[in-house]
Amino acid sequence: MSDDVEPQIIPSELAIVAMRDSGYKNTAYAIAELIDNSQQAGASEIEVICLETEKFIEERKRSRIDRLAVVDNGQGMDATTLRMALQFGNGTRLNDRSGIGRFGMGLPNASISQAGRVDVWSWQNGPDNALHSYIDVDEIRRGHQRYIPEPEHSPVPDEWRAKSEITEKSGTLVVWTKLDPTRLTWKTSKATLHNTEELVGRIYRNFIYNGELSIRLYAENGSGKGVLNHTAQLVDPLYLKTSPLVPEPFSDRPMFDFVDEEQTEIEYEGGLYTVTTRYSVAKSETTQASATQDRGKMPYGKHASHNVGVSVMRAGRELMLDQGWCIGYDPRERWWGAEVEFPPALDEVFGVTNNKQAATHFSELASLQWEQLAEVDETERDVAERLKAEGDPRGWLLDLSNSIKRNLERLRKMVKSQGAGKRQTAGRHDDIDDVTKSLNDGWKTRSEQKPIEGEDEELDEFTYETMKKDLTSNKQYSVEDAEMIMNLIKEKELKAIFLEADFPGPNDLFGVERKGSITEIIFNRNHPAFDNIFGTVKTTDEDISDLSKQEILDRLIRSINASKVIFAAWARYEREASVDRARALSKVRAEWGQIAANFLEGPQDDLL
Repeated sequence: MSDDVEPQIIPSELAIVAMRDSGYKNTAYAIAELIDNSQQAGASEIEVICLETEKFIEERKRSRIDRLAVVDNGQGMDATTLRMALQFGNGTRLNDRSGIGRFGMGLPNASISQAGRVDVWSWQNGPDNALHSYIDVDEIRRGHQRYIPEPEHSPVPDEWRAKSEITEKSGTLVVWTKLDPTRLTWKTSKATLHNTEELVGRIYRNFIYNGELSIRLYAENGSGKGVLNHTAQLVDPLYLKTSPLVPEPFSDRPMFDFVDEEQTEIEYEGGLYTVTTRYSVAKSETTQASATQDRGKMPYGKHASHNVGVSVMRAGRELMLDQGWCIGYDPRERWWGAEVEFPPALDEVFGVTNNKQAATHFSELASLQWEQLAEVDETERDVAERLKAEGDPRGWLLDLSNSIKRNLERLRKMVKSQGAGKRQTAGRHDDIDDVTKSLNDGWKTRSEQKPIEGEDEELDEFTYETMKKDLTSNKQYSVEDAEMIMNLIKEKELKAIFLEADFPGPNDLFGVERKGSITEIIFNRNHPAFDNIFGTVKTTDEDISDLSKQEILDRLIRSINASKVIFAAWARYEREASVDRARALSKVRAEWGQIAANFLEGPQDDLL
C-alpha cells in the first residue's frame, strides 16, 4: 500500500452501498424525513412534486416516476449549513431536543434510500441567489466524490420554479433523480403521492390541524399533464379531528368521542418529564349509521381498519402507529383510539430509531408483563427500580405500560357494549336470526312436555316498557335496538331470547332472567368466554368476506377449543364436589344434556 494513502476503516464506496439499505418502510416514510427538515427550518408551506417520464417496459409505453422534489418556504441555509446537511450524521441540530429533528441522518439517508442522486438548492435572499450542492451515489462508488462539494451559487432551475407555488424569499429545494425502480414502493406519481398523503396526513396531523403546516401534493404524468394537485388532509387515528378523508357521515364531524387523558411523570437523568396518553372510542352513531349491516362493512368502518393501534407521538409528530398493543384477530380494535406523546428528552427511554419510524423499547412492553421481568420475590416496584439501576429503559416505562393496558381494556369493554343488539336476535329483513328461531322452536316443543308456570301469559304494556328500559339502562342497548328487540318478541311470539350485558364481575358466564312470559339468556361480556367464542367467530365490526379461509378456520378452531375448555371447567367443578353433591351435579348434567339434545334435534341448517 502506498505510504501517502491512509487506510479507511470503512471505505466510502462500500459504506454508501450499505447506507442505501437504511430501513425506511417505504418511499412515503423517506419523503417524511425531508418534510421533517423543512418543518424544523420554520417552513409553513411544503410541496412534494412528482414528475414522470414515458418509458418502454415490456414493449409497452408506460409512465414512471423520473424526478421527485420537496420544496419549502423555510429559512434556507448558508453554505456551511448546506454542506453539513448533506453529511451523514452531521447537521446543526445534533442532540437538539427542542423539536422533531436531532439525528443528522435524515436528508442524505432518506435520499439515497430511494435515489442515486440528490441535489439541494437553498436560498435566503430569493431563488436567483440560491446555493447548490449534491450527493451522487455512482460518483462515490467510483471514488470520484469523497467530500460534499463546496456549495456554489446556482439559481433554482426554471423547471422547478414553474411547478412550485412557494419559491419565495427563502427556502430549500431537494431533488431526487436517478430514481431506482427496485427501491421505490410505488411506480407512478399519483400512487406515490396518494400513499404519501395517508402517511404524512397522520404523522403531521397536529401541525396541519393547527394551521402551522400546509403540504401540497403535485404530480404530472409522462406527457406533462397534471394528474394530482391538492393539499394533504389530516388523518387522525383517534378520529377526534375532522377530516374530509373519512367517509360519510363522518367527513364533517368526529367519528369518535374523547374518553380520557392521563399524564405520567418520568424522572430521567436529572429531569422530570411528562408523558401524556389520550383515549377515544367510536360514537354510538357508528352502529346506528350502519342500519342492519355490520358497521365494519361500511366505508367508514373500512377507513378505521387502516388506523388501528397506539399512536406514538414525539414532539407533536407521530413516529408510528403501534399495532403490537392490539388483539390481532379482533376487528373491534378499530373502534378505539389511543395516543402516547412524549418529549425528545426521553428518546433513549422510548428507544427512538434514527429514522424516526419506531420506539423500540416502548413497543417491546406491549407483549410483556412485569412478572416476566421479575426475579425471585420481586414486586412490580422492585422490578422497576432494579431495571433503572441496570440502565434498562423498560424500568422507566413499566408504569406507563400498565396504565395503557388498563385503559385499553376499559375501551374494549365500551366497544363490546356498542355491539349489543347487533350480534344476537336481529336477522335479515327485520326477522329473527336463525339461532333464536331454533331456540324458540325447541323451547316451545319442550313446553308441551313440561310447561313452565307463567310462560303462556300475555306480554302486557308494563312488562314491555320494563324490559325496554332494562335493555337501555342496564344492558347498554341503544333505544333503536331495544325497540327492535321488543317488536320482534311481539311479532314472532318469542318465549326466549339471547342478550348480552356487562355483569359486575367476570365469573358469571351467563345469567337467566324472567320477564313476564319471556326468558332472557344473558351472556356476560366481561367473561373470557365471551371474546373467545362470540368475539372470535362472529363480531359486529368486520366484513367476513375480507377474511381468508385460513383466518376463518383459525377463528373456528379457537371457538371450538374455548367451548371444550368451558365443559372441562364443569368437569373440574364436579370433581371438587362432595360425593353426594357430585351425584346431584351428575343428575343435573344428564337432565341438562337431554334438554340440549331436544333443542338441537331440529334441522341443523337452522344454526347456520
